[in-house]
Amino acid sequence: MRIIKNNILYIVVFIISFILLILFGSNNTDIIWNYGDCIALTRGLIPYKDFNIITTPLYPLLMSSFLFLNSNYYIFILEQSLLITILFYVIDKNIGHKSILLFSLSLFPNFYILFPNYNFFVVFLVIIIYLLDKKNYSDLFVGILLGLLILTKHTIGGVILICSLISTFSLKKSLKRIGGCILPGIVFIIYLIITKSLYNFINLSIFGLFDFNNKNNLILPLPLIVFILIIIYLIYSFVKNPKEKANYYLLGSLIFVYPIIDYFHINYLIFITLYFILEKIKIKNNKKYMEKISAFIIIELIFFNIISNINYYKNIHLYNINHFQGYYMHKEDYKYFDAAYKKYKKYNNCKMISMQSMLFDIAADKNINYFDIPLYGNFGYDGINNMKKKISKMHNTYIFINYFNNRQFARELCDYVKKKGKYIEKVGDYEIYYIE
Repeated sequence: MRIIKNNILYIVVFIISFILLILFGSNNTDIIWNYGDCIALTRGLIPYKDFNIITTPLYPLLMSSFLFLNSNYYIFILEQSLLITILFYVIDKNIGHKSILLFSLSLFPNFYILFPNYNFFVVFLVIIIYLLDKKNYSDLFVGILLGLLILTKHTIGGVILICSLISTFSLKKSLKRIGGCILPGIVFIIYLIITKSLYNFINLSIFGLFDFNNKNNLILPLPLIVFILIIIYLIYSFVKNPKEKANYYLLGSLIFVYPIIDYFHINYLIFITLYFILEKIKIKNNKKYMEKISAFIIIELIFFNIISNINYYKNIHLYNINHFQGYYMHKEDYKYFDAAYKKYKKYNNCKMISMQSMLFDIAADKNINYFDIPLYGNFGYDGINNMKKKISKMHNTYIFINYFNNRQFARELCDYVKKKGKYIEKVGDYEIYYIE
C-alpha cells in the first residue's frame, strides 16, 4: 500500500494516458500504421524489404516486444501509456510538480503528444539525453543514446547529434560521443546486410526523402506563428546564454516541423520548448495547486473534444474483429467497413490501396506490405512509378481501392489500378478490380 501511495501520481498519469488514447486515438490512421509496423515484425517480416517505413526502426522494434506475447491492439496502447508514464517520472524528478502543468498543457489541442509513434519516442530520448548531458554523464553513454535517437528517426537524430557535439565545446568530448554513436549504427548496418535490406533502407529513408519533401510541403498559419515564436524565444535564450545546453537541443528539435508545419508536428516541438521554459522559471512548487490546474485543463480538453465531435460519439459502434476487440468507429463507417472486410478476408491473393489498408491487413492476418501506407514519399525515390511497376507485374490478384480525401494519399495508384484491372464490383466504399 505504501508503494501505491508514494507513486499515486504516476499511476494516475498511466491511467489517464490509457483512457485518453482509447477515447481519442481510435481510428487515427497514424496510430494504426505504427501498430501495424510492430505487428509486421511479430509476423517475421523485414522492415524496408517486406514493408515500407521511411524512418529508422527502433520504435517499432521496441514496441513489438510485448506484442510477440499478445498482439492485441490494447497491449500496444498499454505499452505507450507506460512510456508516457516513464517520461513523466523522469521529468517530475527534474522539475518537480511543474511536470503536472507540462503534462496537461502539452495535450492541446487534440492529445497528439500522447499518440504512439516514433515522434513521441524522439521526444522521450531528447529529454533523457539532455538531462544526462546537463549532469555531465559519460560522453560515451550519451553518444550511444544519440545513436539510438538516430535509429529512432534519422533526420532529427542526425541534426541533434550535430547540435549536441557543438554544445560540448570540446573536441575530446565530441569524439567520445561520436564513438558511442557509431556503436548502435554498426549493429544496425550489420542487421541490414544480414537481412539483405540495405538498399531498400537507403532507397526509402534517404533517397525517398526527395519525393517526400516534394509532395508533402504544408504550412498552416497558426502552427507557423507558434514556430516563429519558438524561434524568437530560442534567439533570446542564445543571446542571454550562448553556452546553455538546452538551447542546442531545442535548436536541433526545430526540424520536427520540416517539411510539414501542422498541428500534429508542432505539438512535439511545443512540448520540448515548454519543458526547457518550465525548467528555467520559478513557480511556487505547490503540488495541490498544480494538480487542480492540470485537472481543470484536462477535463476542459476532454469536454471540448467530445462536444465538438458529439455527433460522431452519438453514433459509435463497438466491433470485435481480430486484434481489435472493442475498437470503435462511426456506425455508417462500420457498415461499409464490415461489408468490405468480409469480402477482403475471402480472397487469398489480394491487396488494398486505402488509408485503411493497414487496419484490414492486421485484422485479416495478411502480410503487411508496401500498399499499407499509400502516401506520397513513402515508396522511395520515384516511388509512384516503382509502385506502378509492382502492380503491372501482378497476376491473378484482386485489388481493393478507396479514394481518400487526403493530400498525402497516392491517388495515382488507384487511377492506375482502374486503368490496368478489370472492374468486379463495389462493396461499401471500396471498388474491387482484378489483375489477370
